[in-house]
Amino acid sequence: MEPLLPNLDRWDPAPLRKRLLQAGYQSKALESLGLPESWLTFPPSRAALTGYIEQGSVLESMMLLFVLGIPLDGASAYNALGDAVHGLLDIGFLEAGGGVVRSRHQICLLNEGWIACDFHRSQGEGRMDYVMGVGPSSRLLAALAPVTQGRALELACGVGWLSGKLAAAGMQVVASDINARAIALGRFSARLNGIDGIDFRHGDGFSTVAGEEFDLIVANPPYVQSPGGNMIYKESAEGDPICARLLRDAPDHLSPGGIAIMLINWTHSSDDDWTDGPLSWVTPAGTQRWLFQSDCSSPADYARKWISTDPRFRDDRASADELRRWLDFYQKSGVNRVSGGFMAVRKCDPGLEWTRTESRAAEDFDASSGVELRRVIENETWLIHGHSLLDTHFRVSDGVRAELRMVLDECGWSRETIRLTSPARLSYNGQVDENILRLLELLRAGKTPAAMVEEIREKPEFSSIADLPQRISALTRELVGHGLLVPP
Repeated sequence: MEPLLPNLDRWDPAPLRKRLLQAGYQSKALESLGLPESWLTFPPSRAALTGYIEQGSVLESMMLLFVLGIPLDGASAYNALGDAVHGLLDIGFLEAGGGVVRSRHQICLLNEGWIACDFHRSQGEGRMDYVMGVGPSSRLLAALAPVTQGRALELACGVGWLSGKLAAAGMQVVASDINARAIALGRFSARLNGIDGIDFRHGDGFSTVAGEEFDLIVANPPYVQSPGGNMIYKESAEGDPICARLLRDAPDHLSPGGIAIMLINWTHSSDDDWTDGPLSWVTPAGTQRWLFQSDCSSPADYARKWISTDPRFRDDRASADELRRWLDFYQKSGVNRVSGGFMAVRKCDPGLEWTRTESRAAEDFDASSGVELRRVIENETWLIHGHSLLDTHFRVSDGVRAELRMVLDECGWSRETIRLTSPARLSYNGQVDENILRLLELLRAGKTPAAMVEEIREKPEFSSIADLPQRISALTRELVGHGLLVPP
């Protein structure tokens, strides 16, 4: 098969980068014009998008060419791109014919620079090797990734946007994907952004890194739980449980203490057995496992969500037929629920294993969630050693917040709930009482949990509570487990 972008290794990205910057083809520059970020990925129309930009300007020409995919006459293309047009034609990013120049790919604008991907309309053409840009799941994985030193592997890397962020943070990165077109556009994007240090490899799963170990593995695989399909960026082939397959192999490719983070979807038979499948995919021996369920749907709702956003099924008849195919598959497989979330796995020494499961919505995770994820993993490991919690001086994590909710009734304002959140809203976001707030206050002041035991016992109505130390110790343990406290 002919490569997507032949001659890419000899392509000089500097002329294109210079023209993009000069024209203001940058995310922040366009946002200053009032352009919504979503329009830069899925523009509503030419009139709506270019109505904000000076007509006939170089920026408008670039928007037409690289966002909307509208051909330009040769003179306009050269006026916009200058000598950069020759290099783009040489590698096949642009094509010319009939007096016009057309871009074969989109150049999306990000705060970090640019990413090349396929135009959204080509997804509706049903090509199995469609290459998408940076979506919500990519940003979620980037937020969860605990950047560290050493080697990183991004599986199912797509255009390698996250790999670029890891490389920019100083990691040695291998980026692997089964889609050769995604690898080619990823290499183009890295060169355009001036990012070195990414080793792009083409292949399925861990086949590209046999015998290698990494300090961090991240993956956003084609996790959609469909009956099988040919859109390899989002769904695996029929009979290929890709999430299970990748998670089973992940520990063998982790360095001691290394962490793997994978976004996953999975099916199960009831609301009570949601942990069974994912936990069975990763051996508990020599691993620390954190399974986070962020959503759970009925098969019908799950299928509708994915089919309704697929341009191939805009027609009512086609949509109904596809929905029927999915529901028949679920029924035959005994599937009554479909869940989504992530799995974190850390390789550990024998005796330090633990398993953590939790279910909570994940709409508002902070971009620094990776720091919090690592803190939770380290805290859970610290707790295994059986330290005396009451006598330990803890540090309260910076950014812990409590939000008070009050209700107005005939007696005036009264307190209804107190919601405590961890700094990134990943490890904790739930209701608490004043006792937990007071404990955090004392610990922030440099005291130990034992100080709260003494404080409560000074109140006559609580002085007879025999198991008070055990209760405060349990509260402290919970706060440590959620990463709200940092042990010495």
